[in-house]
This record gives sequence, structure tokens and C-alpha cells, in this order.
Amino acid sequence: MLMQTHEARLKALREELKRRELDGFIIPISDEHMSEYVGDYAQRLNWLTGFGGSAGFAAVTLDHAAIFVDGRYTVQVRDQVDGNLFEYRSIPGDSLGDWLKQVSAAGATIAYDPWLHTWNWVAELEKVVEPAGITMVPAEGNPIDAVWSDQPAPSDAQAIIHTDELAGRSSADKRAAIADWLTENDLDAVVVPALDSIAWLLNIRGTDVSHTPVALSYVIAHKDGTAELFIAPEKVTPELTQHLGNAVTVRARDEFTGALAGELSGKTVSVDPDFGVVGIAQALRDGGAKFTFKQDPTILAKAIKNEAEVAGHRDAQARDGAAVSRFLRWLEVTAPAGEIDEL
Repeated sequence: MLMQTHEARLKALREELKRRELDGFIIPISDEHMSEYVGDYAQRLNWLTGFGGSAGFAAVTLDHAAIFVDGRYTVQVRDQVDGNLFEYRSIPGDSLGDWLKQVSAAGATIAYDPWLHTWNWVAELEKVVEPAGITMVPAEGNPIDAVWSDQPAPSDAQAIIHTDELAGRSSADKRAAIADWLTENDLDAVVVPALDSIAWLLNIRGTDVSHTPVALSYVIAHKDGTAELFIAPEKVTPELTQHLGNAVTVRARDEFTGALAGELSGKTVSVDPDFGVVGIAQALRDGGAKFTFKQDPTILAKAIKNEAEVAGHRDAQARDGAAVSRFLRWLEVTAPAGEIDEL
């Protein structure tokens, strides 16, 4: 039986927390790649609360619950989220750590999904709550997923080739530059979890997130110029395999954690602190790798646009301008009838 009300969903979550002997749980809008926009399967905050904004998080204990949003959503959160179930909290004015200290007793154990938060985020929260006797622990499996019976599956859409002609630079050339960066920084490998960085590095695209041309995947790039792409097998076509070439090993997405924990022992591995979630760092540490936090080396590189990319931007702006013009013409003709409002 599906839980149609948010009250029923909140109750189910609390029952799951009790079963796990946990006192609370943090629910962000996030995915395993720390994406700004996420697929339907990762819309856990929306499922639990009804909030449809693009930024915010909730915290639930056995007796209290709050939703934290910034000033953009002051009105929206009150329209979409039941104030009888969740306290409305405003960020950055209200602190999650302070709220947890107010509603939790000493000895409380508050869980978080280690695949939805960065190492630094957890460390900063622990500094606030640990003096009050509150312990933060990584959950083994997301409690929301355990009670969300009709949770959508991650997209199985096939990844798309972004040709060298459109990219203006081959993936092999980009990987060679990353290899040089690894050598210069005395590193053996870099983990690339950010979906847009993977799209740029391997010249691939996807349709796994609405209006964002990315494919759900991970990459481990090595200092010899090779790389491993971890992606669901159903997303891989023979054409994609040919495009990637022999220097890119295609592996199943569910092999990623094992590769971190079992194949990089003794190696020095870089992870971006803004995109490398706790789960990645934990797997590297447990597997005996020496991990360090450095900015993803693709970020600055992909910010420098070559001629093909500049041409692509211009073409996109032309299409966008045409779409806006059509919309304004429609509005000019339709609005005087008085049958539409701002929304």
C-alpha cells in the first residue's frame, strides 16, 4: 500500500529510525555526485515533505522535524510543506547543529547518508553537536529508500557520444592533461564523481537529469592517461565503447565502491572536497589508499572554451533567443484575454 500523505511518510521514516536504533536523520536535496539538480530517484526531500525547490534540507528526530530553506523559498515552503509536521527554518540564519542540540538529548545518535554529504560538511556539523553529546553516524543504506515503496529507479537511458568535432578536443587529449596534473602533484589517480566533469573529460552526454545533459556514472583517472568509467551496463552501446577507446575501461556502476576499497591500496588518490562524498573517502581509507582533497582538475580546464565550444554557445543562445521570442509573442496575443496569470 502506497503512503499518500506526508504525515504517513514521516511516521514510516520514524519507525524505520527506531528499528535501526537511531534518534534522527538528515535529508538533503542531493545525489551521490553532489549535483545541483538531481534525478527523480534522488528527490527524497520532496517525497518526504512535499517541498519542490532546488535547495534545502530537512532534519527528523523521533519527536521533532524541521525543514531548512533559504530566502528564495520563504513563501513556497509554507505553501508546500505542512507546518504541523515540520518547523520552518531559514538558512543561513538558523543552524542545523543548533537545532539538533535543542531537540536532542545527550547520547542521541543522528544518522546521515554518507553518499549524500561531503566530508567537510560532516566534520563541521560534528564540531557543533559533539560537545552536546550528540553523535553523527553514517547510515548503512538510506532510511528513506527503505520506506519509499514506489521510489523511481535511476534513469537507464543510454549515454550519448559528444563528438570531437563538437567538443573541439579529444578525450585522449584531456586525459593526457589530467595525467600531467597527477604527475605534477605526485598523485596516482583522481576520483571524478561530478557528472559535468565526467561529461567533459570523456566527451559523453546523457539524459539522466531533466534539462542537464549528463549520464549517471563515476570516473577514476590514472596518471598513465587511462581511466575507468563506472556506469550501468544498460547505458552503454557498442558505439560508446568504440568512442571511448581501449584506454577507457567500462565497468558496471555497482563495482565503483569495491574498486575504491580494493584496488587503490597504497596509492595516493585525489578527491574534490566539494564533490567527493563521505562514502568515497571512507571506501578509499578502508581500502588502504592515501586520499587527499584537491580541486577536480577538470574544473578550470573546462572553463576555458575552445573555438568549437564557443561556437556551440553561440548556437545555443540563438536557439534560446528564438524560443524567448516565440514565448513573448504568445504572451502578447494570449494575455489580453485575461485567462492566464503569472504562473
